[in-house]
Amino acid sequence: MSGEKFEKDHNPAELSLGESDQDDNATLFGSNGDPQGPAVAHFNIREGTFDGQTLVNGEQGIRTENNISVLNGNSAQATDLARSQLSQLQYNENRISLDRSINTASNILSNLQAENSVRPIYYPTNIQDETLDSKLNSKSSKLALIRHNSVGNSQHLLTEQRGSSSETYSFELLKINLKIGPSSENLLQTLDKSALSQLLNEKFSHIKRHLKSLGERIDDTSSKVLVTGDLNSGKSAFCNALLRRKVMPEDQQPCTNVFCEIVDARDNNKGIEEVHAVPIGSVYLKNDERTYKIFPLEELEHLVYQSEHYSLLIVYVTDNRPVNQSLLKNGVIDIKLIDAPGLNLDSYHTTQVFSRQEEIDLVVFVVNAENHFTLSGREFISSATNDKNLIFIVVNKFDNIRDQNKCKRKIMDQVHSLSPETYKNSSNFVHFVSSREMINQNPGGDGPDGNPDDGDGPHSPDFDHLEASLRKFLVEKRSLSKLLPAKNYLVKLYSDLIELSQINEKLYNESKIGAENELKELGPQYDEILQLSAKTNEKVSRLIESVSSEVYTNSRDQINRIINEVDHLSLGIKFEGYSNITEFARQVQEGIIGKILEVVSSAEEHARNETSSAIDEIKRLGVQALGEGSLPNTRFIPSSMYSKKKDNLQRHIENEVSLFDFVDPNFESFCKICGITIPDSRTNLLIGLTANKLWAGGLSSMAILYGPQVISTVTGIASISNYIPKFVVTKVVPGTLIGIAIGMPLYYLYKDAPYAYQRNVVKKIKRKIESEDYQHLNSLRISKEVRKVLNYPAKDISNAFATTIEKQSLRRSKILSDLKTSEISLSFYRELTKQVKEQYQIVQSFDLESVHTVN
Repeated sequence: MSGEKFEKDHNPAELSLGESDQDDNATLFGSNGDPQGPAVAHFNIREGTFDGQTLVNGEQGIRTENNISVLNGNSAQATDLARSQLSQLQYNENRISLDRSINTASNILSNLQAENSVRPIYYPTNIQDETLDSKLNSKSSKLALIRHNSVGNSQHLLTEQRGSSSETYSFELLKINLKIGPSSENLLQTLDKSALSQLLNEKFSHIKRHLKSLGERIDDTSSKVLVTGDLNSGKSAFCNALLRRKVMPEDQQPCTNVFCEIVDARDNNKGIEEVHAVPIGSVYLKNDERTYKIFPLEELEHLVYQSEHYSLLIVYVTDNRPVNQSLLKNGVIDIKLIDAPGLNLDSYHTTQVFSRQEEIDLVVFVVNAENHFTLSGREFISSATNDKNLIFIVVNKFDNIRDQNKCKRKIMDQVHSLSPETYKNSSNFVHFVSSREMINQNPGGDGPDGNPDDGDGPHSPDFDHLEASLRKFLVEKRSLSKLLPAKNYLVKLYSDLIELSQINEKLYNESKIGAENELKELGPQYDEILQLSAKTNEKVSRLIESVSSEVYTNSRDQINRIINEVDHLSLGIKFEGYSNITEFARQVQEGIIGKILEVVSSAEEHARNETSSAIDEIKRLGVQALGEGSLPNTRFIPSSMYSKKKDNLQRHIENEVSLFDFVDPNFESFCKICGITIPDSRTNLLIGLTANKLWAGGLSSMAILYGPQVISTVTGIASISNYIPKFVVTKVVPGTLIGIAIGMPLYYLYKDAPYAYQRNVVKKIKRKIESEDYQHLNSLRISKEVRKVLNYPAKDISNAFATTIEKQSLRRSKILSDLKTSEISLSFYRELTKQVKEQYQIVQSFDLESVHTVN
């Protein structure tokens, strides 16, 4: 019956069974139950008894009225049947609850995959690996491995322990093992986060597929029993022994290469014994004969070898034994026996067996007593115990062993490491038998019409005990065989998910706390670096401005000084006469310009020195603020400054020479040429003014009018006319004075011509310089170059600060992003942990062992 119907229709007074579907009736009472007409059983919860009628399948002691079967007045049987029905209700309720938990687990895994695609789940790589121990056959092998590791790899182990976390994790279903060999390292530790994330997603997908298989298994009304083992372990002989007849072919060589599903012939549409061979690639549909080929049972011996044609053989057989003895015809549930190819036949068949076990409710592992458990067998059992805590171990051909006690001890040691739960219940799940002996003792069971075992034929206590245990586990303790694997798998899965969730919850909580602390520390650091950047850049700017201004002032002062002094400087140019006046003029002009350019070069050299010192100071400020190694390792090359060709001042000066360029009356020059000593600067000024007046008014008139005054001033004699004869005064003196007045200027002009030209050229240059503001332009050019060069280290500092600030800003952004991620993930894993723990407790609360279909 469905879970919805059960929850909707029951009340505290009664439970109605009449709305069960046909599958549940078949589950309750076998495939021959009559589905027609409703049958109702009312269960009194308070008294724990059923009132009215209840369904059975028409066995002895049961009568049917109006399509309703009732017991013939046996109150004990009625009570047993009532308990049986109650158990079935409990079974269905547990099945429905497990279905819900399976769906919940699948949804949780889907949510984890979605989370993993956005924020990769942290998967610990230091996983405790116990699979190696389970694959070692003996304690001596384990001891040898331990000694080998401790001797050969002691140094490696020490290094590994020092470099890894002391905390280890032990997943059962979520374990990802990438070891190449037993003694190799776990390759998980070499993978990055994205690779681990992808592997984890694949693991989730695999578990979801297995959960889907589990859901289909618990919803399936039949029970599937996989009989597997190594080659020649006696799997087919064991199946024949269970059927008490030779159905499956037996041989000393491997014979079963195709999966054979043994089913009760009553489930066949024709109700007869035959084989339905399912071709590779086809899906078996019993009602569609196009999906299979039909062969008589006698052809089975040949069909089992045709693995290249068929993927599955459905073998319908008849068991004439009573329902209380037959496994296939048990009167309660449909059981299918699946005879699998040997595990170590080849890799393809081994893989098929491994994948097929996910569809199986119970595994019967047949072990050859002569060979014990092989590596492939141990790997298979390790895989099967993911959901099946209990596995039937059938040690076949036990009659061939001479020292049987020793064989039992070794087998039990291996079972203990492979399946602890099976070892605890070894009396019911580990059996030492001889299957062939049972067939040899029952020669009448060769066909469907053979005499059924009435209990008087030969028996094997060991095999009878095995068969009784198998029947009881499948039929009477159906919750254990059908539902317990799902519960075990869910418990392991939820346990792993709790551990994985708590690991990530702890990790993201620590990450959140760390991000918050780091953010608190980063705030003051960020503000400090901003303030330091502003202060340092301000100091550098002031330094650049100061140096540039000083260089500008120095350059302008030097240029002005040389322009004011150059007319008095000795250029070292000899005047060789008027015949070479043009060359003299050119040399003088070049000399004057050269003097100016020398000063400009001197100003540039001064600028280089100041720039070099300023660069050192800027770097010092940068290192002081940012630390060593924070600035690029650049080298200043002074010669690179002002290396470009400058405009030649001479191109702006007129090169034409005229006669008047050599005339420039100047009192100082006149006195110097005439050998007259100038008393002082005041007298110099007065005389200079007088001389200029004389020159301007005419030498002759000035000599007459002011001659005596000049002579008196120069000689200090008030008047000489009183001391000389009159004719001298009237004749000689005037003539002499006129000669002197005419001769001296000519002499002065002749002698002063080179100097006059120099003064006139300086005047021309001054006028040109003043018109073009040469001092300012050159000083500005020199200071601009200084500013330009100093801006490079200043920019280095600015860039270093910008990089530091950007790093801090990016770090802050990353911390904020990490904090947000941590908060989102922490919330997700907290909720996940809570949800998984609730599901874990719900699944753990299922009491399957006290629920039986038949008591």
